[in-house]
Amino acid sequence: MYAMVSLANVVLLAVALADVAHRRFSTGLWILLTVLTVRWTATTTTSLWSVHASNRVRHEWRTVLPTHFSRPTSEHERSRGDLVFAVDQLSEQPHLDLLATSAAVSFVGLLILLWAGGWLCFVITMGLLVLAVPFYQRSGRRSETVTRELQERRVLLEARQLELLNHTVELRALGAVNFGADEIAAISDSEHSIALRAIRVTLGSSLVTEFLSGVSIGLVAMVVGLALLGGRISLLHALIAVLVTGEIFLHVRRHGSEFHRRENAAHALVALRDVAPSHIANTTEAILISTNLVTEASDVRHSFLVAPGDRVLVTGPSGSGKTTLLHTLINWRSPVSGTVERNGQSVGYVSVDSALLSGTLRDNLNVGAVIPDAHVHDCLASLGLVGPRFEALDSILLADGRGISTGEKVRLVLARALLADVALVVLDDIAGVLDVHARELVNAALEERTELAIIEATIDMPLSWSDGHLIVLRP
Repeated sequence: MYAMVSLANVVLLAVALADVAHRRFSTGLWILLTVLTVRWTATTTTSLWSVHASNRVRHEWRTVLPTHFSRPTSEHERSRGDLVFAVDQLSEQPHLDLLATSAAVSFVGLLILLWAGGWLCFVITMGLLVLAVPFYQRSGRRSETVTRELQERRVLLEARQLELLNHTVELRALGAVNFGADEIAAISDSEHSIALRAIRVTLGSSLVTEFLSGVSIGLVAMVVGLALLGGRISLLHALIAVLVTGEIFLHVRRHGSEFHRRENAAHALVALRDVAPSHIANTTEAILISTNLVTEASDVRHSFLVAPGDRVLVTGPSGSGKTTLLHTLINWRSPVSGTVERNGQSVGYVSVDSALLSGTLRDNLNVGAVIPDAHVHDCLASLGLVGPRFEALDSILLADGRGISTGEKVRLVLARALLADVALVVLDDIAGVLDVHARELVNAALEERTELAIIEATIDMPLSWSDGHLIVLRP
């Protein structure tokens, strides 16, 4: 549509210039004003549409990525660090599609050129357009190669920087800090060299297309100029031929100059193709529905429903896949087959590996929410977390809860989940790190919350299970 409007605008511009040349100033200026208004309107509308379409694509993918990032990366799985950049690259796809469509539609201008300038103008323009294709293809292949080299070098640079940063203290003690700095500088210089080569490839392609465009317009202008002098063509037809030739190459150049972004968008689509929403919202009152679920650790199919207040016990020996099943149920791992549907309500996960944040006790428990201190203390007391260390909520915890026993840490993580008023709490084999008294307190605190659904994995000592769905895993 945009290309057709542009071609029509070019014809009107030729009419306006012809009127001015024939001293019909009033008509020519009005047509010229109309041309400028239509071009501005078309350009502005197209730009606004491109921005809106890009934002829509970016929003759709960014609503998926946060929950995708929450799932731990399994071994040998592709790194997800480039997915955010891939979203931005893919968001340019609507604009690139518009350029491709405009370039294709602009070839209608060849028919106008044939009518206005004759067969020689048509052959010249068509021949130079065909000649431009190999240059675009060659530039595209070279750009793809250089881009791949640049990405590989950038990954190497980032990985080496992190590695050397982790060993900075040891290198400093050995007096070998310059070793790391020199190596980083060498990798960085090579990255800059590849980046400059990529720029040269892009500029070379642009220069070729600009040259071919200029040659085409110049030759067409020469042909119609000679025809105009010989009286074989009118001024209007001559102007249409020259302006339409420029307009055709304008759309082709815009499309051709974006080969680099087109490659990026294509690679981004491949990178994002395997990214799917981490849960499928169900429309029932169930918090979680597992249907023929098969995990990475077992071929057994699991089908059950977890409603408010339900209790599910997963038991089995060490290595039988209990943690893998839990991670799959809460979408931290992808199922081998089957589905897990969640209704979007919050979930609390508690294990001996659960982490505490560096910060105050209040920050760890409230995690940004505004909760009265009295309510926080009541929750802590119900789990047996009393005494001077748990009275001052502004006291600073060491990184990852150092200085706090494992049993106290898992109870703090459980308190955080209960204070967040989660609908489902998942307990991953924590009973073994609690003494008898602590287990009794935790069990009582959980039983008080009759609407709370609980999925617990344990080898042989469940905390809170008397009757419910039992899953027994075999080694």
